[in-house]
Amino acid sequence: MRGLHHVRTRHVTSIMLGSALLVGALPGASAVAATDDAAALPECQSLGRTVARDGEVVSPWSAVLDEDGVVTGYRLTLRHEGTDHRLETGPRGFSMESGARGLLIGERSASGTRLDMIDTRRACRSWTRQLKRQLYPQQDAIAGKLRLTIHDRDSRRYEGTHILDPESGAPQATVDEPCLDACVASDGALTPAALQPAGAARPTPNFAAGAWPKDKRLTFRWEGGATPPSWAKPPLKSGATDASNSSVARSPDFVYSASGANAVAYTGSLPGFCGINAIACAARSMPSYWGVWIRPHGTDLPWGTLRWCQKTGASSGCFDVRRVMLHELGHVTGLNHPSASGFTLSSGDSVMQGITPARPAAGASRHTFGRCDVATLQELYDTPDNKTGISTCNDVATSLTLAADRYSMRRGQAVTLTATLKVATNSAYRQLSANPLNGRALQLKYRRAGSNTAWKATWMRPLYKQGRYEVTLRPGATWEFKAVFPKPGNEGLRYSRSSVTKVRVTR
Repeated sequence: MRGLHHVRTRHVTSIMLGSALLVGALPGASAVAATDDAAALPECQSLGRTVARDGEVVSPWSAVLDEDGVVTGYRLTLRHEGTDHRLETGPRGFSMESGARGLLIGERSASGTRLDMIDTRRACRSWTRQLKRQLYPQQDAIAGKLRLTIHDRDSRRYEGTHILDPESGAPQATVDEPCLDACVASDGALTPAALQPAGAARPTPNFAAGAWPKDKRLTFRWEGGATPPSWAKPPLKSGATDASNSSVARSPDFVYSASGANAVAYTGSLPGFCGINAIACAARSMPSYWGVWIRPHGTDLPWGTLRWCQKTGASSGCFDVRRVMLHELGHVTGLNHPSASGFTLSSGDSVMQGITPARPAAGASRHTFGRCDVATLQELYDTPDNKTGISTCNDVATSLTLAADRYSMRRGQAVTLTATLKVATNSAYRQLSANPLNGRALQLKYRRAGSNTAWKATWMRPLYKQGRYEVTLRPGATWEFKAVFPKPGNEGLRYSRSSVTKVRVTR
């Protein structure tokens, strides 16, 4: 199975969670006229124009799940003149809205795709078409047209776009296009940009909307009617714990609560911005709320059938729902896809790639933020304390000063030299700017003033407060001193040194 994309966080003013998943009979109907496909509805032409247009969709297009959370089909219910018309498809069905009263229902099979345009206000079929291609609804609609992507029946390879007239079903155009992002599983529509290799790793890009308050506790619940099955709940909660514990920053703490303020939905009805290839997506509105949507096991998508590893127990050809949850909560914290900034990162550097691997590919079961994710989270939220290491994915300048408790003294007296190490003041470093750096390895170098001899060196004692380090010496003559911070091999901090300080010694 090929890798999959993961969705960008959507910044919206409101979140409409996916439609409730329907398994049993729908309440409230006076009668059920049909439990069948759209072919059971009468043709609109045969009804003439005397039929009252008082129909309504009483239950929207929704996935039907079995007790294990596997998609078994899709269902829609129309109500017209006091009678409910329940339309069902198998697991390869789909729907598209068209205008104020049109609803396209499609179902794929081995022989191609059947399309039925439904007049929802009259509960009848406007037209029916049978095509010998595998068609999938395209979210980026053309005004007044139906846009469907074409895929090879066997390989699922993307072959182009089919454009239909919604009034008649007549084809308007078939657009042949190269296979780009649509060829692989996705959790959102990515712009097929010509990405540049990453070269040296760099921090994961972030959304312009910025960060939540530091250390904010973000509770979540299962969306009503879209509760994950029992096998999915533990890894989804574990993914939330991973997002809380692996950031190495004061980023949000994600906590499950039955009365949580935000919702995670296991649903076949993802918001339109998620894209047709989506297996999951996230949305947030700062600083109020967020949501995550997870597609059910067995969902038929253009790239293939979605298989969650935690459901199958398989070691290949499936996707880790715990990793996907971590990725989506990365979006909630403020992380974007590296591809959004025109570069790529390895699976060891980030879990925020637009394309996420299926098992057993590298990174497919990674359950911690990568070092480049951590680098950005530290900039957005600060480190937990001043001893915490700065991610090696970053390249942060430092500033170093040196002062003595006396600058003139008699021979035999002691002088204490104190160095102060900080992150350089730079708005680009955001929360890290000017932070004291405690507990690092600093050297004090010294030599007789005015000489050209090599510098001697001693290590300074960290005071673990305000980035201070000190050493006490008893110079026998006038000496000059400088503090040096060697570039560490385990942090993304730059080398720095202080100005030279001279201490005069008299007899």
